[in-house]
Amino acid sequence: MPGLVALSINPDKYSADFLEDLFLGTFYHQHLGEAYAGLSTCKDGRFQIRTHRGLFRVTFTHDLQGLRGTEGIGYCGPVREPHFSESRLGRLSCCFSGNVTNLQEMLERFKAFGHIFTRGDDIEIITKLVAQGSDVVDGIQKMAREVEGAFSALILTEEGIYAVRCATGHWPLVIGAKDGAVMVSAESGGFANLGFQRVRDLEPGEIVLLRNGELETRGRLPGTRVQVCSFYWVYTGFPNNVFEGIPDSLVRKRLGAALARRDVARGFVPDVVIPVPDSGRFHAIGYHQEYCRQMMEGRIHRVPMYDELLLKYPYAGRSFIPQDQKERDREARVKLLASGEDCSDKVVVVCDDSIVRGTQAQTELAPKLRIAGVKEIHFRISNPELRSHCRWGKTTRKGEVLAGRIPAVEDRAKYLGVEGLEYNTIEDLAEAIGRPLDTLCVDCSRD
Repeated sequence: MPGLVALSINPDKYSADFLEDLFLGTFYHQHLGEAYAGLSTCKDGRFQIRTHRGLFRVTFTHDLQGLRGTEGIGYCGPVREPHFSESRLGRLSCCFSGNVTNLQEMLERFKAFGHIFTRGDDIEIITKLVAQGSDVVDGIQKMAREVEGAFSALILTEEGIYAVRCATGHWPLVIGAKDGAVMVSAESGGFANLGFQRVRDLEPGEIVLLRNGELETRGRLPGTRVQVCSFYWVYTGFPNNVFEGIPDSLVRKRLGAALARRDVARGFVPDVVIPVPDSGRFHAIGYHQEYCRQMMEGRIHRVPMYDELLLKYPYAGRSFIPQDQKERDREARVKLLASGEDCSDKVVVVCDDSIVRGTQAQTELAPKLRIAGVKEIHFRISNPELRSHCRWGKTTRKGEVLAGRIPAVEDRAKYLGVEGLEYNTIEDLAEAIGRPLDTLCVDCSRD
C-alpha cells in the first residue's frame, strides 16, 4: 500500500514552511514504498509535479526548486505518481492506493470509445472516470460506482485537494491539523514531529476538500459493509501509527501475548525470545511481557530472556514490498545479519508478524540462527495463516503465499527448517484489534 500525503495551508495563519511540512510528511511514509516518490503542488492555479525513481529523501533533497504553493500532495509507492492530466474539470494531479480489480475490463471499454491511454494503470483509469463528472465530487461518486476493488485517493485541483476513502474503508486516511494547516495522510506517525495533532480518520466513503488550511466534508460514497484491513495493524503501518483510534504497537503486543499464553498453558518456556527485525519487534515484546506478567502473578517461575540475535542492516531495503521475486530474494539475503554472540544449545522462539511467501524464513533466517548455534527454532506468528493473496492491494499475487502451497502446518515447519510453527487465530486477531470481526477484512486468512 503506497503512502499518500495531502497538505493545505492558510498563508495568513500558517507560520511554518509549507514545503518542509509536505516534504517531511511524505518522508514519514517511506516505509510504504521504495520504488518511486513524487510531489505535486499548486499555487494560484499553477501546478508543479516532480517524480523520481528511488527513495524519497535521497532523490528529492536537491530537487525542490519551484515546488511552492498553498496545497500539495506527496507519494511513496510502487509506480510513478502523482499523475497529472488535463480534463474538462481542469487540471488534476492524483495519487492512489489500493487495487482496481476490474481494470482490464474498464480499459477495453474506454478504448472502444476512442480513449487513448499512456499508462493503462489504476491511477489513469481513476483520473479519467473522475473527469466524467459534472464536478470533482460527482466524478468521484461516479468513479466509485464503476470501479471494483478498494481504494483511497488524493486529487489536487485548482480549487483544493479532494481526499476520499472507499466505502468499505479498506485503506486508511487520517486527518491532522495545526494553526493554519490541515494534513490528510495514510498514517499519523509523523504528525507530532511536524506539530500536527491527530484529529480523526476519514470515515469510510467520506469525500473531503482541503482548502486554505481547512477541511470540510463535501460528499459520501454509499455503502453498508465496512471491511478495514486487519493486516495494517499487524504489519503494514509504522509501529507508532494510530489507525481507527487503535495504536499499531498495542495490537502487535497483544498478538504476541496471545501466542505466549498458549505456550505457558502447555508448560513451554524457551530460553530466549527474539524478534525478526524490524517488523517482529513489538510482537516479541508482547510475547515476553506476557511471561513476565504471569511470573509476577505467581503462575510461572521462569521466563525466557529477551534478546536480538538477528540484526537488520539499516541500509538494506524492505524484502516484502518489491514486486519481483529476485529483488525480494536479494533484499532478504542482505538485510538480516546474525548476532556475533554464541547461541549454542539455545531453544529460541522467533516472533514475527506473518509468513507470506516464506522466502526470508527458509533461506535466510533459519540458516543464520543455526550458524549461530541455536538448537531449536520455534516460530510464533502473530497474524493468522495467510492463505490467499490480497485482492484489495498489490503486494502479493495468486499462488505466492506459503500456506496455500503447503497446507499442513507440520509440513510447513519442515520446509522452513524449524522445530515448531504456530499462528494466532482470526478470533485472536479481532480481539487484539478490539473491533468486531465483521468490520475487519481478513480475506487473506481465508481460502
